[in-house]
Amino acid sequence: MIVTLTGYMGSGKSTVGAKLASLLGCDFVDLDCYIADKAGRSIPRIFEEDGEKAFRAIEAEALRDVVVMHTLTGKDAVIALGGGTVMTVALQELIFSRTFCIWLKSDVETLRLRVENGSGRPLADEHFGQRLREREPVYARAGMTIETDGLSADRVAELIADELNKKDAQ
Repeated sequence: MIVTLTGYMGSGKSTVGAKLASLLGCDFVDLDCYIADKAGRSIPRIFEEDGEKAFRAIEAEALRDVVVMHTLTGKDAVIALGGGTVMTVALQELIFSRTFCIWLKSDVETLRLRVENGSGRPLADEHFGQRLREREPVYARAGMTIETDGLSADRVAELIADELNKKDAQ
């Protein structure tokens, strides 16, 4: 199974994803790290030098590569998507039909606090809350939603693993 984690910046996709993959005994791919390694540049630098549109094209190719590679090898994986990955219409079918997508949902103030503590993120600006509201209907298409406010990354990963194990048992 390929599990994708979606949610807004600061929702814990990377941290929870690594912990979840460890619990499940499968590969973990942080899509942003994969892109940065492949491009030889940081995500903020790609945004700055090439713009968001170019970044989204690189992101789409990277996600397709990762999903195809894991599908062909039959290896299970947890993929932490970027916060805007699901907004690329061409990727929505891939995400929602070929992976089990989980939305890590947090309150806007929780997200804002987390992002302020890890500055330098593209799109962490005055449109933060508005962008979140625009994305929520797409995030809501995920097969599972986990409310993360007040929970540690370890606890979120445990909750997801428990739910996935129940799903597999059915």
